[in-house]
Amino acid sequence: MTTQTSLRKPNGFTLVELLVVISIIGILVGLLLPAVQAAREATRRMQCTSNLRQVGLAALNFENASKRFPPGVLLPGPQSTPFHGAFARDPLQTEKNQHSGVGHLVFLLPHLERTDLWHTLQADLNLSVDSSGLQARAGTTESIRNMYWFPYDASALVHRQKVIEVARTPISIYRCPSDPAPPQSAMGLAFLYSYASSPTSRAIILPEFLFEDSGFAITNYLGSSGRSGMTGAKFLDAPAPAGAGLGSSGLYEDDLRGVFHVRSKTTLAEIKDGASNTFLFGEVTGQWSYSNPNAPRRLGGDYWISNSGMFLRYMIPDPRLNEPGLASVRAPDFRKFHSLHSGGVHMAYVDNSVRLVSYDIDPPLWYILGGIRDGMSGTID
Repeated sequence: MTTQTSLRKPNGFTLVELLVVISIIGILVGLLLPAVQAAREATRRMQCTSNLRQVGLAALNFENASKRFPPGVLLPGPQSTPFHGAFARDPLQTEKNQHSGVGHLVFLLPHLERTDLWHTLQADLNLSVDSSGLQARAGTTESIRNMYWFPYDASALVHRQKVIEVARTPISIYRCPSDPAPPQSAMGLAFLYSYASSPTSRAIILPEFLFEDSGFAITNYLGSSGRSGMTGAKFLDAPAPAGAGLGSSGLYEDDLRGVFHVRSKTTLAEIKDGASNTFLFGEVTGQWSYSNPNAPRRLGGDYWISNSGMFLRYMIPDPRLNEPGLASVRAPDFRKFHSLHSGGVHMAYVDNSVRLVSYDIDPPLWYILGGIRDGMSGTID
């Protein structure tokens, strides 16, 4: 009898073969993932550019209809009562509840297909750049419409319920797709404001925060206020970096003002430096830059309902920011144009072009490109 032994190959893979396959897959994923992430970021960057261009186009459409750009923000300012040091860090303390405090992005809503939100705000707030509640008698319809959009006291809350709902409404076109922050923020920047304590003093730029658990919606795009907005000050540091050496050219703070500032009514004709050489909008993140790992990454964001234009003052680093007592401004990313994209920040110009501007451009260009009447036509290579 003959015995036959059958040798059969075992089914499946050996452990070594499985480890080899897993290693190969891991290598391939490691090679492909950066490419996928880069492709996604490129798409998000394109969408961000498109958003910024549409916001700029909305502002130009507003200018075409109203023969001026929207006001930066409806607050006390040089056109009514000049800012002074007595404001004690808050302009609302001087003329509290006599200005609606609405920002320029609100005025773009009808041109961005959000007339529903515009009509709600228009019904409850004074949105006129030419009038405020300074002469209104308390308790009248006029005084109520001029109350600040955010109810600082219980008596105003009853008049602001619909406004609060609008303020909590996210506007997709106001958001950069690369920003992972939630669309609504529990705390954030209501607006920035500037003032000069005298005609010959340096302009001061301060933030107004809302820390309440409000959930107001934020924006990643704000208009340009130029170096310090408009303060009435006839002063500009001559030496760099604070004045970028431009004070020696005979320029004042207000010569470097941007399109948007307190109760501004800027027209295209006033932009003397050319539409292709003047900032209109730019990216913002509301982001802190503290290196402390225990500190939050973000302040919260910039509320779209009330934010004034962004200043260019802090685009140029100033050694004085390291002085004792100025710790609050050593993290200035929340008060300057800032981007989550690599390589710089997207800026929209008055001619509705959008360009990526490096943070490392020649420092005076930030002020020159932001100013509407400095008489210099800055270009970026």
